[in-house]
Amino acid sequence: MSTQTEAAADWRVKFSRNLHPDGREQIEVEMFDEEQYFDFGLQQTENPRQINLQAKRVFKFSLGLFYFLILAGLMTRYLLASLENNRINQQQTEMSVINNHLLDEINQLKKKTEGNWCPEEWMEFGNSCYFKSTVQKSWTDSRRFCQDRGADLLVLNSKEEKEFVSTLNQNAESWIGLFAEESQQKHEYEWKWVDGSPLTITFWNERYSKKPYYNYNAGSLSADGKWTQRDKKYNINWICEK
Repeated sequence: MSTQTEAAADWRVKFSRNLHPDGREQIEVEMFDEEQYFDFGLQQTENPRQINLQAKRVFKFSLGLFYFLILAGLMTRYLLASLENNRINQQQTEMSVINNHLLDEINQLKKKTEGNWCPEEWMEFGNSCYFKSTVQKSWTDSRRFCQDRGADLLVLNSKEEKEFVSTLNQNAESWIGLFAEESQQKHEYEWKWVDGSPLTITFWNERYSKKPYYNYNAGSLSADGKWTQRDKKYNINWICEK
């Protein structure tokens, strides 16, 4: 009895019932072992076409994810390289400015130690060199002359400097680096130096107002060392400083 029970546990049974046209009924019994029954069950429950579609979907999803990861890696590498290049460019710019500044200081120190640091026809006073023209130009052309030689029109910062410049300007009126510009805050014209420094001291002629006249938009130095106002188009001498 026990032997028949173990045998029944190792087999699976399939019953088939067929009805003939003449009314006879036929019953078929088919027995499977474990492996055959499992294969038969898969064939009955799984659609091969459906399995194929699911496999294709999984493959496409995996491939898309793979491409996405590659693209994300490339973009990250590009961004990191761009940031590094920007940092290097900024450092190079800063170093270039520092090097230029150091070269200027070295050249100035070299000229001072050699005792001949002002160009020919330029006069030395303090830490600056001065040039007084013998021809006449407009304020704009005079300034361009100075800038072409690494200088600019004269900026007066002290009484001592004004007295020295007056000795260069005897018997002739000369342009200096003073001009009128409209203030964005006050919406009126104000006097400014070409180097952007404020007017800490003034030497105006008593006949002229400290406010710019109409079209009198540039400052000049008279022969007696006083400031006057002129139209920039007026042709007079000029004084450069560097």
